[in-house]
Amino acid sequence: MQDMLFSHKYYSCSLLLVCVSLAATARGSDWNRGVAFYTKGDYQAALAEFQDIAREQPDIAGAWYYIGLCEFKLKRYKRADSPLSHAVDLLQAQTPESVDLEGAWYTLGFSRYLLNQYDAAVDPLKSYLDHTSKAGRKVDPTARRALGRSYFFLEKYDEALALLTSAPADDQTKENAYDLYCAGVIYFKRTDDDNAVPVLQSSNKIDPGDAATLLLLTQSLIRKAGKSRADADWQSAVAVAEQLDSAKDDLDNQNLLGRAYFGARQFDKAAGPLEKVAKAKPDDGQAWLLYGIALSRSGQSRKAMEALEITIQIAPESIPALSELAYVYESDKQYQQALRIYEKVYAAGGSTDSSIKDSIDRVRALAAEQH
Repeated sequence: MQDMLFSHKYYSCSLLLVCVSLAATARGSDWNRGVAFYTKGDYQAALAEFQDIAREQPDIAGAWYYIGLCEFKLKRYKRADSPLSHAVDLLQAQTPESVDLEGAWYTLGFSRYLLNQYDAAVDPLKSYLDHTSKAGRKVDPTARRALGRSYFFLEKYDEALALLTSAPADDQTKENAYDLYCAGVIYFKRTDDDNAVPVLQSSNKIDPGDAATLLLLTQSLIRKAGKSRADADWQSAVAVAEQLDSAKDDLDNQNLLGRAYFGARQFDKAAGPLEKVAKAKPDDGQAWLLYGIALSRSGQSRKAMEALEITIQIAPESIPALSELAYVYESDKQYQQALRIYEKVYAAGGSTDSSIKDSIDRVRALAAEQH
């Protein structure tokens, strides 16, 4: 999604003016041939003509500009840099208010952007935007997009955010979806889920099949729901996690799906994906704990006992695992087992938890009745 279409339609009128103004000073036949070749898309032939002009009259800014444009059109972005930089210098000295200067900055910035030279792309793109805005001319949105992404890749997030979210509401292109995704990444890194969620939802609405957006949106919704504990937030997390699982079925996505179901208290649905995660990670106590609790809360006592016993083998002092296992044994009327584990939990907690003490007293009485 990082690749952008580049068009010089915005500068077509400007280039015609360059043709008229410079044909008188450059060799007219060479200039006209060069323009004709360029217009027909024969950039190699056009390049040769404008290189001849630049050699004979090196102060003709338009010749250097066209050389840079031809190199750009031929996708030789490194070779475009030098003539475009020279065109900028000449135009700043000769016609600093011209639209041609804007075009040179625009193309130079894009060349560097497409070479992943984001730091070097910032100045020409910013100069283009500033110059064009001050002149009251329409700013090409792709330049704003390239500058925003350059700031993003440079981790200059404050500068990036305003640019990445500047597209109009009716922009339903995948390019805008990617910009919104980048904005979501920034907010997510800042743990600002209140802002991350809506921009990622907007991105997902435009491009609903994009796995990266679905992944980040699911993670953000789960984190937000974990803080708010609101059922609506958990339901939103489930809906997106299901989308993510449909788009890309892998272990990480199964983990997110299981956690979303778990948080939404849909334990019967959580058990399936959490089982896959636990069995794929035999030494991960947290994975086995979540799986065991999901089984317990969905009434699968026998399987819950097995999963929780494995959890305790991995993490013998896990209070949540011990507490849940004691609850499962009690529910299954295995009171002696439950009592043993409740007492272990009580001791591990410093013998201060009154609720565990109540459980011990209750289960001890039940065990006595059983015998």
